[in-house]
Amino acid sequence: MCSIIMNALKFWFLTFILHCAIQVEANANCSTNDVHALILARGGSKGITDKNLVQIDGFSLLSRAIKTIRNSSCFKHIWVSTDDAKIALEAKKYGAIVHIRPAEYAMDGTSSIEAIKEFLEGHKAIDNFAIFQCTSVFLKEKYIEEAFQKFKAHDCVFSVKRSHNLRWKFVEEQILPDNFNLRARPRRQDWKGDMVEAGMFYFSTRKLAMKGLLQNENCDVVEIAAGDGLEIDSYQDLAIARCIINSNL
Repeated sequence: MCSIIMNALKFWFLTFILHCAIQVEANANCSTNDVHALILARGGSKGITDKNLVQIDGFSLLSRAIKTIRNSSCFKHIWVSTDDAKIALEAKKYGAIVHIRPAEYAMDGTSSIEAIKEFLEGHKAIDNFAIFQCTSVFLKEKYIEEAFQKFKAHDCVFSVKRSHNLRWKFVEEQILPDNFNLRARPRRQDWKGDMVEAGMFYFSTRKLAMKGLLQNENCDVVEIAAGDGLEIDSYQDLAIARCIINSNL
């Protein structure tokens, strides 16, 4: 009972904060052809406390993502879906539109596609969207711009990176090579490698999302540099990202 009351108070407080601020209602002035940027940023992260708000070089992961997305000049509307008051205030500070996510769609077990569907149910005018992961700290404008252009001719566009790892798998308790020929072991310079989802962004449509999908057979990809594929999921990842960014200042 106490947890229910606390969640209700938390939701009320977040709603109150947002209604006290001047907020643009995007649905009133957008067309169904617009592509809306969306960042899913719930509170209550486990690996790193307040992960979306941790800072690198003086800026939170959330603010860095918002600024990079805006600098691409591809989007009229940048949304942040959150259940957290601090994240909501940070989003507003950097000019994003806040979507208040109900607590039941911000649980540890909630999938991204469930949170996306909840967002789309609340904004019927949005048909096309791009999901960005603010923990992909090396998001770049050039990647966004390439994806935006490719999305004009495809149902979905997502980020990938190259992997030259030689993979093995168990088949009926026998270990066998998965992505290479054991008798013709490839050299790195002779092999393009595998394309692996980077998770940095996904451009997709309402039609796909409401079916529980982000991709179909009419997709394209944006290949990012392998080094840009770092995701901040642990304090070690955070330390590496800070080291790289600070060394480039």
